[in-house]
Amino acid sequence: MKQKKVIIIGAGVSGLTTGIYLQKNGYKTQILEKNAVSGGACIGWERKGCYIDGCIHWLVGTNPDSMFYSLWTDTRAITDETEIFFQDDYAVFDLPNGKRLTIWSDLEKLKAELIAFAPEDEKQIIKFVNLIERFQKIEGPIDKPKELMGLGQLLKIAFTMLGDYILVNKYSKISCGDYVKRFKNKELAHCISSFMAPSYNLMSLLYMLARVSSKNGGIPIGGSLPFVQRMEKYYLELGGEIKHSASVKEVRIEKNTAVGVELDSGEFLPSDWVVSSTAAEHCIKTLLGGKYAVKDIDDKLADMDTNPIYTYSTVAFKCDLDMSDKPLSTHVDLDTPIVFDQEYDNLTIRNFSYDKTLKAPDGSCVIQASIRGNDHMYFWWKDKKNNGTYKAEKVKFGERVKEFIENRYPELKGKITIIDVITPCTYERYLNSRHGSFQGFVRSVKGKVLSGKSFVKGLNNFLLSGQCVFHGGGLPPAGVMGRFSAQRICHKDKKKFVY
Repeated sequence: MKQKKVIIIGAGVSGLTTGIYLQKNGYKTQILEKNAVSGGACIGWERKGCYIDGCIHWLVGTNPDSMFYSLWTDTRAITDETEIFFQDDYAVFDLPNGKRLTIWSDLEKLKAELIAFAPEDEKQIIKFVNLIERFQKIEGPIDKPKELMGLGQLLKIAFTMLGDYILVNKYSKISCGDYVKRFKNKELAHCISSFMAPSYNLMSLLYMLARVSSKNGGIPIGGSLPFVQRMEKYYLELGGEIKHSASVKEVRIEKNTAVGVELDSGEFLPSDWVVSSTAAEHCIKTLLGGKYAVKDIDDKLADMDTNPIYTYSTVAFKCDLDMSDKPLSTHVDLDTPIVFDQEYDNLTIRNFSYDKTLKAPDGSCVIQASIRGNDHMYFWWKDKKNNGTYKAEKVKFGERVKEFIENRYPELKGKITIIDVITPCTYERYLNSRHGSFQGFVRSVKGKVLSGKSFVKGLNNFLLSGQCVFHGGGLPPAGVMGRFSAQRICHKDKKKFVY
């Protein structure tokens, strides 16, 4: 039997996962990556002798009891030698009045901290912490797509996880902003609602805190780039091929069947299957030329308010001060708002001194200060890109953030140097992502869940994959969709799937 060839667009976590599993199952695969290095959104880079990490803040699947753990070990993203860092103080809220609130990973410490901060809300705090503990037990099946499960497996899931589904559904319909109206203490309510964003659904916040508090949301030492490089190395050892700096112009289609891809260079690469793990909108509108409807995605793209994206404007600094005794993540309320498309009164400072393997010269470390925005932040930066003021605005933004940090934290004055500024346009350029998003659609209370469907109606031998077609987005959904893509191809080709 002829060995079938699969072309995979994008050498991020999803594309590499697909390639690894398909190589294990006897396929010949070639991954095409538009950038000079693999990684996609899971990336890190150097500026002025310093490593800047661009992705992993916490990773689902660092607990060996987690369903996701086998996904990472299957693909060698995590190996026996991979050290995992677990935060004690997951986040610190630095309020303008001098008060500080720490979100501890240990739930008993968290409960005590919250009650001491807002004793008037003790009953609600206990309920909140109990919910986090309950969500520690919730982790949906990711072994295979639903359509490939037998009736027995589906019934078992239905019976054993019915309570979980009811709980997830209930708290998916409550926004963080609405939930905190139950608290009397306005400062505590502000901290909880702004942790992810007021419009975010409460379920996502509970899920995140549950993962971190159960040691299932650690950080691989070494950062995002080595994480994906381990996957790349394993893929190549299995006989896979990666072609970098190979931007795909379009998926070549004959009689409603994908037969390969055409690169921007004009080169045509034939294949039996095509899997796109690039951004969904880019794939549907550009690579497929807008010829095929994908209702789940099209509906979300048509309603920006119900289905927002999140992006960041970030300043990276080289810090010539020992920051090892400082929090890893500090949410800071600004004394004076920074203005883009709107006023932003909060930024997050991330301190990377916890990882001594990350490159920084002369005992220095890297800190990053980020402001979270949405589509509108992207449009503001894009306008500057179009009118020629983009570089100047990046400099102004960097200096404004630097000035704020030095004023708020005097010990850092003269100790920090700007080494990079990252905007939504950076993400767009590097990832072809919608409006500079770094992950999938935000799970708002009104938005429908993306179920991870891959097949495009009316198009054969093609799969839409990646984090953008699975609810929430991020590295775990990217890995899951990569595995699902390989399983779906094997099923269509009547091959038994091998892990």
